[in-house]
Amino acid sequence: MSARHVLIGLMLLAMVAAWPQVGAVAQEESADQTLDLAAMSLAPDDVPSGFFDEYSEQETPANWISALILAGEATPAGLERWRQTFYFNPEQASGIYVYLLEFASPAQAEAGAGIIEAALRPPLPEGTTIGPTFGPGPAVGEEPRTTTFVTYDTWEAGGPRVDAIAASFRRDGLVAGVSVERWVDPPAADATPVAPDSAQEQLAMSLATTLDGRITDVLAGIAPAGADLTLPGAVLPIDQLAGDPLPVLGGYTSGIDLLRCGICGEENSLVGFADAALGGFSRTVVVGPLVDGEPTPPFVSVAVSAFDSPEDALAVLEAIRQAPNDRPTPGPIPRGAKTLAADPAIPGSTSALAFHAAMDEEDPNAPIDSAGVDFVLGDWLVTVDVQGGLSADDAMAAAVDLASQQSACLTSSDPCDSVTRPPKLGNTD
Repeated sequence: MSARHVLIGLMLLAMVAAWPQVGAVAQEESADQTLDLAAMSLAPDDVPSGFFDEYSEQETPANWISALILAGEATPAGLERWRQTFYFNPEQASGIYVYLLEFASPAQAEAGAGIIEAALRPPLPEGTTIGPTFGPGPAVGEEPRTTTFVTYDTWEAGGPRVDAIAASFRRDGLVAGVSVERWVDPPAADATPVAPDSAQEQLAMSLATTLDGRITDVLAGIAPAGADLTLPGAVLPIDQLAGDPLPVLGGYTSGIDLLRCGICGEENSLVGFADAALGGFSRTVVVGPLVDGEPTPPFVSVAVSAFDSPEDALAVLEAIRQAPNDRPTPGPIPRGAKTLAADPAIPGSTSALAFHAAMDEEDPNAPIDSAGVDFVLGDWLVTVDVQGGLSADDAMAAAVDLASQQSACLTSSDPCDSVTRPPKLGNTD
């Protein structure tokens, strides 16, 4: 697991919660419809081989951007949402940060585009910032187009040095771009200086071009590779469970990333089904209260993944039954130590299984405080996790309730635009 993955995981666990978002097919903006920023962002197949999804994709609403992304700096006028996607290559110690900022108007996007430089610093110890300096941006989109060069040196604190090159541009009311990061550990006393990497800038420019293509497609109502624009509207909007408008983790996820944790270097019994896994959509939220500004469990996740056939989906479910701990959670929440429970009755499903878990997987005496349900409906595999903060029975009741609601969403011809909070999930207060 990379140092960046650990740092980002800790950061996200300190701020994840819920933010309402609505998926739809057509992408023209209106009072009751939002752009599908998740579909615009780079998909796993868009980045070079060796880069892994960090399970840290998140969407942050305007009222939390200053605190969570800008370290207290004022949010630019008109900035409504900020979507972030992260990939990392452990072998090369290189990261990719994709950002999409939605403004209320093109004029406000043009005026506020400079805020990007305040958000390029990864979660690092204290250190020295070298730069930023600026150059011409990618030949896509509209002005302002900028390439930002900046280095964050935390060697004295025992942390890495991160060289970031970010290629940014505007497209209508969106400011978007890609930052390619090079992570360098503290050098030995006799180490030679690290030479600049021209390939890093070339990659940032190339990925920015790909990003602009995806944005253009979604604005035209065309689904880019790896995204089914109807899917967010079929996934239970658990982002409504927590009440307050805070970030939600998740988005479109490749099939393999819902079967194993690639960034963890994991190879498990589910990897053999990768060719039949078509990808899906997930959401992860915190529904426990904030205590002294920190989120508390339970953490709730829902993922819906498509397979080539119902038979493939059933085969994966049976493989999970044989090795329940092999199935990862869709967000950056530890999966816990799982044990199978009695099969639940999920209306409409072909087959279903359930499990209890202790979220603290390091302590063999930790109490059972989590539960989950996996079920198949047609060629869909659905996973529901309710983790931490509850008794075993209450966690299971909440998981079965949410799984039943998700089944109803998938069998309905109407958009899935509401969720009923399970009584056993407790209150938001």
